Amino acid sequence: MSEMAEDEAVGETAKPPKAAEKGKEDRRSPGTAEEDFPLPDWVADWAREAPRIVVRAPGPKSKAIIKIDREYVSYAYDRCFTFTFEKASGASVMDADGNVLLDFTAGIGVENAGWTHPKVVKAIQDQASKLIHSMANDAYFDKEAFFAKLLHEISPGKALKGTFFGNSGAEAVEAAFKLSRYYTKRNEHVAFFGSYHGRIGAGLSLTSKLKLRYSYGPLLPGIVFTPYAYCYRCPFKQTYPECGLWCMDYLENQVLQMGGPTGQISSIVVEPIQGEGGYVVPPKDFLPKLKKICESQGALLIMDEVQTGFARTGRMFACEHFDVVPDILVMGKALGGGVPLGAIIAKNEIMKKWRPGSHSSTFGGTAITMAAGLAHVQAIIDEDLADRAEKLGAYAMKLLREMQQRREIIGDVRGKGLMIGVELVKNQYTKEPHEATTVQGKCWRGGLMTITSGIYGNVFRIAPPLCISKAQIEKSLQIFEQALKDEEEFLKIGTSSPPG
Repeated sequence: MSEMAEDEAVGETAKPPKAAEKGKEDRRSPGTAEEDFPLPDWVADWAREAPRIVVRAPGPKSKAIIKIDREYVSYAYDRCFTFTFEKASGASVMDADGNVLLDFTAGIGVENAGWTHPKVVKAIQDQASKLIHSMANDAYFDKEAFFAKLLHEISPGKALKGTFFGNSGAEAVEAAFKLSRYYTKRNEHVAFFGSYHGRIGAGLSLTSKLKLRYSYGPLLPGIVFTPYAYCYRCPFKQTYPECGLWCMDYLENQVLQMGGPTGQISSIVVEPIQGEGGYVVPPKDFLPKLKKICESQGALLIMDEVQTGFARTGRMFACEHFDVVPDILVMGKALGGGVPLGAIIAKNEIMKKWRPGSHSSTFGGTAITMAAGLAHVQAIIDEDLADRAEKLGAYAMKLLREMQQRREIIGDVRGKGLMIGVELVKNQYTKEPHEATTVQGKCWRGGLMTITSGIYGNVFRIAPPLCISKAQIEKSLQIFEQALKDEEEFLKIGTSSPPG
């Protein structure tokens, strides 16, 4: 094919993607996974056999790589799996020694459409053969324009328009932070205890976990923390709904009126469901009340959907569960489908305040990431993975709540869609936390990859690729329960009873 013919062919295929059909979400109803929900046809045969353990990890091939890694790679990485990744497909991963594990992590919320989704793979391959870097800050590129248009069309209520692309969720938080200050001409912010917004700059300053902030102070000034609606561990010792959302009253009548910020605030930054904080799902009226507080203060509501976005919770964005449209929405992780990508999208009157040069990124919006991200988000839409997540999530919650009745170590089960937190305790009445690392190891040895979260490190995150099958969820939860049972027997946890 001549260069001209090839260019014409490219022009024929480089068409704007289609957004979700209007009203499609309205047809959803909470399911119990009555459908079989099999794996998609594209998932590799070896990945359908998970779990399959052929050698105790780490095997010899993994050990050889780990030895080199420990000598030359930074110690800052906090590895929780002692094996070397070889490949992945669907909802399964394989290590260098041939062990195949079921995955409850989705690459820490990245691979929502599934590991090595063929549309993402092809998009990367095709784009890499033509253009990898597109100088997004200085030139125009078709996929960047199409992607920004698609993100507007799937934004909550189609109310957000004007996307700025960066390289990660943390960079996107930084962009939202700067935009809120630029727009409001103010420099103070409210964030929440249990929050996680990244580990650099503004993101770290807005993150509350002491372990992550240790030795990096002083951090950015002008940030005030307030309690999140963590009803299972209410800091005010209240019970919802009788409390009337005391935490919101505290924010409004104490923090904002009696000595929190020194003046009017620029923004309130919140995760609609806390991620690193323990997959904490707030009550239905939490975010609407927060929005009203923002309006009364003339502040912007920044919604960090880095972990919750792109069908993870059974909606394209988690804020849709609460009927709240943020002023600025932060995206990352699943936005890129495996390549480094973050972005913000805002109400158009806010985004238009930025003038050329107000913010920039050399690699944000570049060709290879736009191709991969566009293909990934389009696959999520085309395959209706929000509906799948909602129904499979309801089924998984049902199984987990039944498990909670059998396992004294489970204190709480909460979640939306396939973003589910299981909080471990030593006693269901006192709620004394039980650190989850040993259970995590038991799951791994049994063929299930899990990651933990929470202030006390006692919450399991159940966040598999959304293409996971119903049968794989059942297998995974069997492994999980066996690990819990073994832990209970080891610790001699019996029937809990009220203290005293």
